[in-house]
Amino acid sequence: MKKILVILGLLGTLLSADILGTIGLGYSRGDNDGNYVTAFGQANFLAGIGIRLEYTKNVDEHKSFSKEDVSRYGVFATYTFSMLPVISITPKAGLVKTDGEFSLKEVAGKLTSSKTRFTYGLEIDYDMNSQFSLFVGYTDYGKKLDIKDVDTKEMDKSNYMVGFKLHI
Repeated sequence: MKKILVILGLLGTLLSADILGTIGLGYSRGDNDGNYVTAFGQANFLAGIGIRLEYTKNVDEHKSFSKEDVSRYGVFATYTFSMLPVISITPKAGLVKTDGEFSLKEVAGKLTSSKTRFTYGLEIDYDMNSQFSLFVGYTDYGKKLDIKDVDTKEMDKSNYMVGFKLHI
């Protein structure tokens, strides 16, 4: 009986959300002018409250490196609230694991770094209709990657993103 009540409670919570889920895609330029693509999926559990899984990947090379491969995997708690009928704001906070692999010009071998840090951000959404919205956002990834003997002051620690969301 307890299991049935728990399942009914979870279903009621899920059904109370205005939007059950969101998938999105965004493009960003980091603070060093690097280009990144971000994809995410979000499940909403209560009106406005959700959990988001996010993946960000660089799509170009940094001029100081002969090869730069940066991937970020994140899990965020989100809360979306409407400001106007077509404008909403979504703050997010969570953990992001950043994996980086770098090959330096004129140096043999690869350098790697992997860190997990607290991250936060904010998105402003413009609802085109009930299933599609455009957004601009900011994410701060915390401290720079710490790579032995490499000056990382030019590497991205934050980005501004533009993209779209599909609401399910």
